Amino acid sequence: MVDGLREVVLVVNGRSRSGADQGQAAQVALVEAGFDVRDFVLVTESVDFERVVRRLVQDQAPLIAIGGGDGTQRAAASLIAGSASTMAVVPLGTGNAWAKDLGVPTDMPSMAAAYAAGESEKIDLGVANGQGFVNVATVGLTALIVKNLPKAIKKKAGKIAYLPAVVQSLMEMKPFGLKVQADTAEEDYDGDAIVFVAAAGRTHAGPFRVTRSASNNDGLLSLYALDNTDKAGLVKFGLGLLTGIHTFFTEVWSCETPSALVKTRPPKKVVVDGEPSGVTPLSLTIRPRELSILMPGKGEK
Repeated sequence: MVDGLREVVLVVNGRSRSGADQGQAAQVALVEAGFDVRDFVLVTESVDFERVVRRLVQDQAPLIAIGGGDGTQRAAASLIAGSASTMAVVPLGTGNAWAKDLGVPTDMPSMAAAYAAGESEKIDLGVANGQGFVNVATVGLTALIVKNLPKAIKKKAGKIAYLPAVVQSLMEMKPFGLKVQADTAEEDYDGDAIVFVAAAGRTHAGPFRVTRSASNNDGLLSLYALDNTDKAGLVKFGLGLLTGIHTFFTEVWSCETPSALVKTRPPKKVVVDGEPSGVTPLSLTIRPRELSILMPGKGEK
């Protein structure tokens, strides 16, 4: 059992894809793994969710387990960062991108067992236009996919719902003017692009590394942009993602930096941790090792 983190309060977003169904299962799994679940709070409104988490942070709850998808986890992390509380991710969304980045199992018994063998670590929190994020902020193709993915279908169908949205987005995709000014880049990006990605963590779009050196505790954002390219270039890029060498291509600009300013021509929608979040310009910074997170250990996977 994790020293000092035996007592846990479980807060579940009942509006996440499997929140209402799996919240109780998460509670049972944590108890069976040896945690003392002091309270289980199921909320359905964002204002209530924030109120509950803020109260727990003010009360210095040792361990706050958050059940929900990436948007829920992002909101909670922004509130918990810099406090005396440690956060545990309970993946109850559709993609659960951040949970996968952290190595958290998505079935409840395995998750609880892994946490029972885990320990807390300090990780970075990204900041996009003043709002915290835990995984990625993107512009371009990914924003189109989010726009073309009806929430009702996503909630019912899960991952398979992404397929028609991806196909439709590829058909609609148009290059846009992009300028990225990064503190540590040898050369700024200034040209036509298809997608821009900024990561506080290591992976995006599933298991794919953002850059070879991407980390969640190095105090740096990992950035890349894909040039406007033809279909063959897109296939090449996709294969590069699979093998982790995409940033080696001449069509891809990348860097690691503590801050950056992103401008587009015309203004483009920004997607942060899977949710629409305003439009460009986009100011990006990092808060190094601000968030205490319970990392899974060698429990059942």
